[in-house]
Formats: sequence, structure tokens, C-alpha cells
Amino acid sequence: MFNMQLVVKKPLKDLPQTFSVKKYDVELDDGRSVIYDICEVFSNTGEISFFVSGFGQKEWPVDCLFDLSSVIEQLPEIITKVNDRSDFSLDFYEQGIEREVRFAYCGDHYVLTCKSRTDWNPEPDKIRMKKEAVRFLFMNLYNKFIELGNYLCPDLTRNKLLKNWLEYGR
Repeated sequence: MFNMQLVVKKPLKDLPQTFSVKKYDVELDDGRSVIYDICEVFSNTGEISFFVSGFGQKEWPVDCLFDLSSVIEQLPEIITKVNDRSDFSLDFYEQGIEREVRFAYCGDHYVLTCKSRTDWNPEPDKIRMKKEAVRFLFMNLYNKFIELGNYLCPDLTRNKLLKNWLEYGR
């Protein structure tokens, strides 16, 4: 089984909210800039973890700041592909993790193939997941990201650049 989730170590009400008025340049920035800033807020709490497991490794060496932001920026296109029953890839491209999970649609399920660009080798390198389980995985991550962002840094989650970016896949 392949799994990804955001894990909060404390109740949300015990986490510090962040309010800052960030200025983004619409010619230089897009939703990815806002995603990175939200992930930085998550990371700075010290109470939110990005958890990924699968392909023989119970806990991948990922973090909220770099790895989560790289996954979240891919979600709009991935959600669209899952809804269309299309093939797609999820790239963990950050230094240190450097893995790609390919999702090939086959009937009512996906065949996931993990390719490593480091010395780590997936075992097994292929797994099967029901289409609905794959959809739930990505929607759950998307919804938790928005929920935590709305609580911790609502000024960022209301940003038009982010809304335009994330709505693509909905």
C-alpha cells in the first residue's frame, strides 16, 4: 500500500496562527509561491508532519517544507488525471528523496510503479490500488492541506494565486 498524509501532533486549537500580509508579484509568482509559504508555516509549527510510506519503506524521509510543497503543487493536475482515469506520475524530486511514482490506470485500479533516482531500491517496485483509494488518498491530502492552512494561515489560503492554482483540478 502507498500512503501519504499530513499528521498533526496536537489539536489544531493548540497551534499558533500566523497572520502576515504577503505581497506576491503576479508576473513572477503563482500558486506554487503561496503553497511554499503555507508549507513553511506548517514546518515552523514543529507539530505537523508529512508522512509517506510504501514500496517497502514504512516512513519515507520527507518533510513539510520542501517535499510537501512539491507534492501539493502537483495535486491539481493529478486530481484531474484520477477523475479522468488517466495515467500520471507523482514526482518526489527534492534532493535526498528523488523518487517517482507512476500511476497506470487499469480497469478499476491503478498499478503504481516506484522508480528511485538514489541508492534506495523499492521492494516491491509495483503495487496495485483501487481507483477510489487513489482518489481518496489525493483528495484527503488536498483537503487536509486546505483545512490546516485555513486555520493556521487563512490570509494565505484566501490568496487568489493559490485559489486559481488549486481549483484547476477540482
